[in-house]
Amino acid sequence: MGAWGTGLYSGDFAQDLKAAVTAACRLPLPEEELVDAICQSEASAATDPADEDHTIFWLVLADQFEKRRIFSRRVRQTALAIIDGGKDAAMMQALGMKPGDIRKRAAKLAELRVRLVAQPEASAERKTIKAPQPYVFEQYGVYAYPVSGGEPINPYMPASRFKRAAWHADGFLPMLILSRGRAFGYLTWYVAVKATQILPVIPDRAAVAGNVRWAATIYGTCNPAHFKKLELTEVGVFQLDPARIDHFFPHLATGIIQAVGDISIANGMELDTREMRHAWRRPDGKLERIVYPPAPNLLELGVVQ
Repeated sequence: MGAWGTGLYSGDFAQDLKAAVTAACRLPLPEEELVDAICQSEASAATDPADEDHTIFWLVLADQFEKRRIFSRRVRQTALAIIDGGKDAAMMQALGMKPGDIRKRAAKLAELRVRLVAQPEASAERKTIKAPQPYVFEQYGVYAYPVSGGEPINPYMPASRFKRAAWHADGFLPMLILSRGRAFGYLTWYVAVKATQILPVIPDRAAVAGNVRWAATIYGTCNPAHFKKLELTEVGVFQLDPARIDHFFPHLATGIIQAVGDISIANGMELDTREMRHAWRRPDGKLERIVYPPAPNLLELGVVQ
């Protein structure tokens, strides 16, 4: 990733890790289990000293724990060893940081060291969620929602500002849930694909299986309140062939980043035909179309009716 600033949070990794720590601190876990969960989310950076983000991981974690009044002897000792051993300075130098900037960064880490040494060896009480977030979507479930001009209802819009009676749907867009999971075992996420066209009515199971085609992968979370505001309707839950899904939608990621950042899947639920077009620029500067398998229907995904 490279170094582009002297501050502890000057890089993208540090900012992302801060968000992950914020999310993880909501979990009802003891301190060391909390550390384990955060380490699992960034396993290479946490465990591999050769990883360019290794020192940043432990320094950010120590800084966040100190600010949140969470004590972990492991986190504090690891961070102090990095500061005292000059490991962060060595990594920043390897990443191309200038000597003057390394000195500025060292001064900031010295301030962090003072805070860590003075940190109370007991954690303060923190607000946590009481149980894993409930799933609102079933895996391989198809759900339809109203759209106007290709846009769904904005679930973030407060009722005082959103006038439902004045919002007129011009059709319904189906969405197929390909996978789901929970970040840290608590925060739900989903991966879905949208239909390639808006339908005049909510389809039945037979129409979905044979006539609806799927493209444009989207990621995100969805709480029960958003599910209700989006006016989602379950069309049906199907049995699909995972191998066929891998063929038509290769290299799917998880939605852990979206769960950690509390990013609703609603942010990607609009229909944008540009998402169906893929191109890349060759070394000679010319655009060349990427050839993907055609958008499949459920029958091509191995549905068992």
